[in-house]
Amino acid sequence: MSVINRKSLLVLLFILASWITFTVVQNSAKLWTTLKLPISLHHWNYFTNSLCPDASLNPVVSLAETELRIKKIMEELDQLVPPRPFTHVNTTTSAAHSRATLLNPQDTYCKGDQLDILLQVRDHLGRRKEYGGDFLRARMSSPALQAGASGKVTDFNNGTYLVSFTLFWEGQVSLSLLLIHPSEGVSALWRARNQGYDKVIFTGQFASGTSHVNTDCALLLNSSAELCQYLDAQDQEAFYCVKPPQAPCAALTHMYSKNKEVSYLSEQERSLFERSNVGVEIMENFDAISVSQCNTLKSVDLHELGKFQNLLAVDLDKNINIQWQKHGYPLIGSLIYSVKDIEYLARVIDRTGGEKNTIIVISLGQHFRPFPIDVFIRRALNVHKAVQRLLLRSPDTMVIIKAENIRDMDADMERFSDFHGYIQYLVIKDIFQDLNVGIIDAWDMTIAYGTNNVHPPQSVVRNQINILLNYIC
Repeated sequence: MSVINRKSLLVLLFILASWITFTVVQNSAKLWTTLKLPISLHHWNYFTNSLCPDASLNPVVSLAETELRIKKIMEELDQLVPPRPFTHVNTTTSAAHSRATLLNPQDTYCKGDQLDILLQVRDHLGRRKEYGGDFLRARMSSPALQAGASGKVTDFNNGTYLVSFTLFWEGQVSLSLLLIHPSEGVSALWRARNQGYDKVIFTGQFASGTSHVNTDCALLLNSSAELCQYLDAQDQEAFYCVKPPQAPCAALTHMYSKNKEVSYLSEQERSLFERSNVGVEIMENFDAISVSQCNTLKSVDLHELGKFQNLLAVDLDKNINIQWQKHGYPLIGSLIYSVKDIEYLARVIDRTGGEKNTIIVISLGQHFRPFPIDVFIRRALNVHKAVQRLLLRSPDTMVIIKAENIRDMDADMERFSDFHGYIQYLVIKDIFQDLNVGIIDAWDMTIAYGTNNVHPPQSVVRNQINILLNYIC
């Protein structure tokens, strides 16, 4: 494979960490309407319509308009995740007691067929649930072919789901349907996420002569002490630190963070997020199915992820310049980092001239999960406005949005559950649907690969990067 052969190519990578994965579709407006979302919450198919259908295409959006858009999106999300209080864990959804039934079973299926499964969820006492909203993940795989694909889950909001798989390849295919969180857990996570900004503690380091002084920092500080405000004046995004007595606010040089021992979940709710209750297999007793080529021609949407080939090579002699930029606060890191290296992405995009040989890849997600969703929505809207301005002055610039990876199931669910990531995935999908940007659907791809790791294996990263480079070339 030839390396990128565009003249004087500039690639800007705006990502959350040093891991990044790629697949690209050129026209996001078409992509969003054909996405096969692998996880279901009540009425999340509503997101095929914009949360902000009346949003102006004028890039000069006032702060008041931004606040109204944030409020509108928040209201829609609140409707999609209704409160589901429970009196005992036994009344929550049970993977073991739920029933999955294969519809129209056959001895042999043909490549390209759709396989449908009816799921009826029950609680731990074996009683039928009367509402939906469970956080489910459907996947099919063939270890022999090193292939996998996500399934589509349709929630009928009455305790019944339709799980659909497209049979992309021949041979033995295994099916999986995981209960990541019951609907009651989803409701608890949503309430807890939006209840406080203090799940992560930030510590700022100020230079004071030959010594250093550490103080508390946060997106929101409840303190009577004098505060330093680090404000992005254009988009009104701010970060705060307690001002040291002997140092100016400009003396802030470094930052690090750690999780705080705080929880907005009740003891009963926390029991839903013990590792044994997260990602429980529902179709444990399902046998693998046999798929044949058959003689009929079928239209297949090739979402298949096959074997991994080709190594990535980047040749700087061909005038390829790759730049990597950390996003602005909140940047989570247990290791100390320089605040001089971080900047709000909207400002970086505004400084970018752009042209046909410029590619910008933007990824927002993992570091926002522990904070109320309005923080993420505001950042996504501000980046959207910056991309809109960029494409007006330089329509030939290629802009690509990278979705989040799924991550480990033994992480702190209150802070880092994939439920939080999926909400952000839908928000990004909705906010950017009116722009001509590409999409790296790492969410769907890492489900297909079954990585369950915030840092996917090198084989996954390599395969996705190859797809990106082949698309560019």
